[in-house]
Amino acid sequence: MIRLGIIALESTHVDAFCRIFNSDSSEPDHLEGAVVVALCDQDNDPTRIAGLQQEWEIEIVVSEPRDLTGMVDAALICSRDGSQHLRQARPFLEEGLPVFVDKPLALSLDDADDIFRLSIEHGAPIMSASGLRYAEEVEAALEEIGDREIVHANLVGPGELFFYGIHLTDVLNTAMGPGVQAVANLGELEFDLVSVSYGDGRSASLQLLRDPAPRHQGQLFSAEGSASFEIRADTFYMRTMQRFLDMIETGDAPVPREDMMEALLMLLAAKRSQKQGGRLVRLCDLRSDRESMEPTIH
Repeated sequence: MIRLGIIALESTHVDAFCRIFNSDSSEPDHLEGAVVVALCDQDNDPTRIAGLQQEWEIEIVVSEPRDLTGMVDAALICSRDGSQHLRQARPFLEEGLPVFVDKPLALSLDDADDIFRLSIEHGAPIMSASGLRYAEEVEAALEEIGDREIVHANLVGPGELFFYGIHLTDVLNTAMGPGVQAVANLGELEFDLVSVSYGDGRSASLQLLRDPAPRHQGQLFSAEGSASFEIRADTFYMRTMQRFLDMIETGDAPVPREDMMEALLMLLAAKRSQKQGGRLVRLCDLRSDRESMEPTIH
C-alpha cells in the first residue's frame, strides 16, 4: 500500500483526495492502492485538522514537510499559495519521492525551474495539473473531434486570472498541445479575455469571468466542424489521482515538464499584457525577464 502525505490543508481539494484514497471501497470514486497516512499543518485551522483526522482516520500530523520524510512514499502539495510550493516540495524531491503539486505549480519562473531541477537531479517524478485536464466531458469532446486537427478553441470559466486560469490553460494544452507563441489580454476588472497565438497559425480564446456561476465550458473547432463541452461531473479529481498513482508506479510523469511550464508562462504573459493595455506578449520574452506573480489567493 502506497503511503501518501498531504501538505497544507486549506484547499477543498484535500477533502477530495482524502475521500478518493481513504473512503470505503464501495464508494464510486475510491481508488485502491494508496492511503493518506499523514497531514502536514501549515498554519491551518485546528478544527479543520481535527475534522480531517476524524473523518478519514489519519493519525499523524506534523508541522513541517520535512518531518514526513521516512513516513510517506509520495506527497501531495496542496497549498493554495503557489509561492510556497517550492519550499514545501523540496524535502520530498530531494528524497527522490513522487510529488503532486496542486495548481498553480509556482508563481515565478525561478521557482518552477528549481522544482524541475530538483526533480531531475534526484530522479523524483513530478506532476502538476488542473483536474479539468482529465474531465470526462473534455475527453468526450476530443473523441468527437477524432483525428481532425483542432485549429481554434474557445474556453470559458469563472475566477481570477492566475489561480483559476490554470484550468483553462490545462484544458487548452490537452486539446491543442504545446507551442503557444504569444498572448494578449484585453481584460478589465470583471473579466479576462485572452487571445492565444500558436507558432503554426492556430489560435484560442480564453475568457475568465469573475462571476462564479458559469461552469467551465468550451468549443473546439476543426476545419470540418466543432465539438462543445460543459464540465458538470466531479470525477476529474479521481481521474487526476489515477494518473498520479500511475506515475508513482511507473516513474513516468503524465504531463511533460514543457507543458507545465508553458501553462505558467501563458498566465504570466496574460497578466503582463493586461497591465500594458492588451499589448501582445511573447512567451520567449518572459523567460529572459524572469517574470513572477504576486499571490492573489491564500
